[in-house]
Amino acid sequence: MLVNERELLRALLDNSPDHIYFKDLQSRFIKSSTAQALEFGMATPEGLVGKSDFDVFSEEHARPAFEDEQEIIRTGLPMIGKVERETWIDGRPDSWALTTKMPLRNRAGQIIGTFGITKNISDLKEAERQIAEVHKQLIEASHLAGMARIATNVLHNVGNVLNSVNVSAALILSGIRASKVQGLARAVQLIEDHADDLGAFLASDAKGKMLPGYLRQLARALEAEQHDAIEELVALSKKVEHIKEIIAAQQAHAGASRLLEMAQVGALVEDALRINAEALAQRHMVVEKEIAPIPQLPLDKGRILQILVNLIANAEQAMEGVAHRDPRLELRVDMAPGQRLRIRVADNGTGIETQALTQIFAHGFTTKKTGHGFGLHSAVVAAHEMGGTLTAHSDGPGTGATFTLELPIETSGEIR
Repeated sequence: MLVNERELLRALLDNSPDHIYFKDLQSRFIKSSTAQALEFGMATPEGLVGKSDFDVFSEEHARPAFEDEQEIIRTGLPMIGKVERETWIDGRPDSWALTTKMPLRNRAGQIIGTFGITKNISDLKEAERQIAEVHKQLIEASHLAGMARIATNVLHNVGNVLNSVNVSAALILSGIRASKVQGLARAVQLIEDHADDLGAFLASDAKGKMLPGYLRQLARALEAEQHDAIEELVALSKKVEHIKEIIAAQQAHAGASRLLEMAQVGALVEDALRINAEALAQRHMVVEKEIAPIPQLPLDKGRILQILVNLIANAEQAMEGVAHRDPRLELRVDMAPGQRLRIRVADNGTGIETQALTQIFAHGFTTKKTGHGFGLHSAVVAAHEMGGTLTAHSDGPGTGATFTLELPIETSGEIR
């Protein structure tokens, strides 16, 4: 029985993905989990016995860790959930960890060292770094774009995704801080306390009898924790990728001059949808596309993207307060008579009153409570600058609206 329970303890230390360790009064290792020993470059946990953090980490990390442990020994107070940056003496990349340390006591209650649990959170910190980098790129791209409305939509959509990122990060961190792994430390401590009479303890003591069942439940709980953390990290990664896609769509047209260049109109439509993707998704808006097989055309990509981003954003916002039908966005692209490119953006939203149709493109005019009236005005100005037209049609309130952009296609302009 004694051998089996010792093997159980060893199995826990061998199979835990986290670092579990026991140290003496001088902060030297007396026992550790296999995962920690392997990461520290030891073939077995026994290889760590007698060593300290100074044998593995640089002074920058080892010194504060040592001081934390000595403070725990001096005061008897635990250190819960400290985020630490680990720097290694062998030159490997820095890592990040969430660490909990407690006093290690003998049967008489005297402190004889410390024991701790360290969870690697490098993936979470890397996600935070990527978010910061993406935010920096966003600001730079917005300055380059020269299109305030596109920048506003990008910021809005990235802000929505960042809210989801923050929720995921908070869930991960909350799960780590509430981890059942602390229960493992207490169970290990209990076994250590009864190392000399473990068989009798497990057979006769009320707490000892409960220990094997508790450890089985704990193993299942830790497995579930790991599964949930992996799922959240995957979701976090996808959200960061989504932010990158939104920014990439903007950067593809950032700083574009007002020269014509050969472009695929379908690709511009996709970029405009990508920039508005988060808002459309939150609205659960069905997007229907009908794009004729049009070859590459000489287009002013920057201005067309500006118009499309405005029109799609308008269509999404037109669904505000419409609850009795599924929101729908229709995009139609074809060639109109007279060698003209025609792009129609239609929604089934609130519609436009007849008298408002004559003012819809006027500077400062808006039918929205929080609108500013700049978006459609800038869009119609951009259409006129390209020699085209932008018109609006609606059969009245509650019938939706259709905006039609028509542009002359010619090759007389300068093409890059």
